[in-house]
Amino acid sequence: MRTVMIVDDEMSVVSGLIEHIPWSELGLAVTMTAVDGEEALEKIRARQPDIVITDVYMPKMDGLTLIQHLREEFPDIYIVIHSGYDEFDNARIAMRYGVQYFLLKPSMVAEITGVLQEVTREMEVQEKQQQLLARFEAEQQTYLHYMQDAYIREMLVTRYKEQDIPLEKLKLLGLDVNTPVVVATIALLRPPYLTKSKEREWQLIKYGSSNIVREMIREAQEEDRLAIHLVDHAEQTMVLVFFAKQPELDLLEISKRITSGMVENILLYLKLSLSVGIGEVKHGLHQLIDSYLESLKALEAADYQAVNRVYTYREVHGSDERGECRYPYSLLRDVYQAIDDQELERLIEIWERAEQELLSDGRLPFYIIQNLCISLIGILMTTGDEDSSVQAHMHTLTARFAEVYAMASAKELCAWMRRWLAEWVKRSAAQSGRRSNRLVQEVKQYVRDHYDQEITLTEIADKLYVNRNYLSQLFKRVTGESFVTYLNRFRIEKAKERMREKHYLISEISEMVGYQNPTYFSQVFKSITGKSPSEFYK
Repeated sequence: MRTVMIVDDEMSVVSGLIEHIPWSELGLAVTMTAVDGEEALEKIRARQPDIVITDVYMPKMDGLTLIQHLREEFPDIYIVIHSGYDEFDNARIAMRYGVQYFLLKPSMVAEITGVLQEVTREMEVQEKQQQLLARFEAEQQTYLHYMQDAYIREMLVTRYKEQDIPLEKLKLLGLDVNTPVVVATIALLRPPYLTKSKEREWQLIKYGSSNIVREMIREAQEEDRLAIHLVDHAEQTMVLVFFAKQPELDLLEISKRITSGMVENILLYLKLSLSVGIGEVKHGLHQLIDSYLESLKALEAADYQAVNRVYTYREVHGSDERGECRYPYSLLRDVYQAIDDQELERLIEIWERAEQELLSDGRLPFYIIQNLCISLIGILMTTGDEDSSVQAHMHTLTARFAEVYAMASAKELCAWMRRWLAEWVKRSAAQSGRRSNRLVQEVKQYVRDHYDQEITLTEIADKLYVNRNYLSQLFKRVTGESFVTYLNRFRIEKAKERMREKHYLISEISEMVGYQNPTYFSQVFKSITGKSPSEFYK
């Protein structure tokens, strides 16, 4: 309901308008009246109406002066002049203030109603135009953002020559072809407890992470100095592209500081681990893909070192006066695989082969070899020494690290590492038998606790933090039967117990021991007992 104010010093005119005009049918309501412009202006300032119907000649402040004030203070108010014949020529001055609607006293109800209908139609048209304009502006911004996102995605995977960059697209970003740029890739680590059945919880955490990143981008961006663009790149990664609008900016340091803050906040508020890899700063958008690939290479360090850190390509794949060098990630991958396969004896062979490469040309800096040995010791000692206390474990770990840093040369360090590795493999082999029996007992206990639910060996392996294939082979080697056979046999024994009670239907017993399909339950039951469930009941 739109509101109307009537301004006239003749109360009979005011009363007549209120009584005879079908206001509600017009979607209008008279909410205020005034006897002169001064009173009207005071009331309008307190509560602005949509339409003002005003006389011209009035005491204290006339209608023209009122209109002048309204156009200055409230330009959106629609004004209708309602004046006598003698005043009408003067009233035309109001046209200078944009007044389009005039009524000559005395006016017929139909005439006044017609003018008011015209006014309301104009208001509706104006409102529709404003809505369309607002929608257009919003959609334009959305479209622009979409185009920016699409262009950056294209630049991340397409290698352009400098002369082939589509310059017209650069205008969308407001960037020059030689704009300094650096790429940071954020890798979220999905917690093992968020299994496939908890996909909704995982998506919520990802959404929260994205919100934190976006909020920090809004806080960090500077219109005339720095632009940051977020690309939701894959299931567990986000790509940030930093653009320096001023060449003197230390873009690498800025990207490290901002992404470090993101790591801290996501870890603090969502308890979610993550890592960041940052490429080298490039001076030209045609090199955007290179910075992106470097960020992925830098991120590889998190697979073998600490998470919740920012790794730069420069730090991980640095060079010195001896020439370019690369961190020997392949060694750590092979170590992980050997541990996963429970082929610990292969570790000595892996190290001996790697040692030849490490010392072959002398290009790898000594501190890199030290870092490699520290990483390897950390991996292996986390795998072994299960019976030691935390204090003892940390003491041993610290002692080994001290020995590494005490070595004076790469050759001396590699020889020491070879001896330590041989001792560790020998000690771990003795522990392996005890660990194998414990793992099998934990699997059996899990079956006892959850036989009435859906169980998979993959699920159990995840909970025990071991490889599924290894656990399957271990279980069969220790027990002499496969996990599935053991599970079915255990469930059937529980089913037989329920059957002896004579209280349940076969379909009920099927669900009680973890089989959702009674037909499949009957098949398994007969294969193990030689009888169908109904025969066993007799």
